[in-house]
Amino acid sequence: MSVELYYVCLYGLLIIATTLVQQLTSLANVGIMPVFSSREGVNFSGMTGRLERAILNCVIALAMIGPAILALAMTETSSANTILAVQVFFWARLVYVIAYGLNIIGVRSAGWIASLLSILYLYWSAMSIS
Repeated sequence: MSVELYYVCLYGLLIIATTLVQQLTSLANVGIMPVFSSREGVNFSGMTGRLERAILNCVIALAMIGPAILALAMTETSSANTILAVQVFFWARLVYVIAYGLNIIGVRSAGWIASLLSILYLYWSAMSIS
């Protein structure tokens, strides 16, 4: 497994961990019965709502980074720069999730921007292979 794929797997585990934390905070937010129901009409607020939105954003980011990482893996192309880019992506997404959950707006935006720039670099690297 390439280092880039390894970090994407770690990112998947980050999404799972975030989902578990969101589920636990939802118990305190709305109680046990709405959590175990169909959740129709249940509106999460505070940290629970922010983590729910962060999870959605994380899944979208996973869908964006996935093709670039797969292209790098299929062509067996890895460099110090692509490894650094995926590491920056992972740590920036971790910062993003924590900052979004705790409502630290400037830090959240910085994490989002750093991860997006990492994704763009990975696409550039994958598509410039000759």
